[in-house]
Amino acid sequence: MAQYGTTEILAPDEASYINLFINGILQPHINYQIQKGSLTLLTEEVPSKGVPIIIQFVLINKEV
Repeated sequence: MAQYGTTEILAPDEASYINLFINGILQPHINYQIQKGSLTLLTEEVPSKGVPIIIQFVLINKEV
């Protein structure tokens, strides 16, 4: 069963893929850095107050 919801920021090695969306726009990986529990934006511009920021973690598990 798929599980959805809010979770903590995972470490990059805990996810198969990580995507960052700011105001619905997918951000290039060079614009941010993810560490366990932390998101750092590497751009000079700061998102406006109230703009949605979504980090999408995709986990792919192989079951044998």
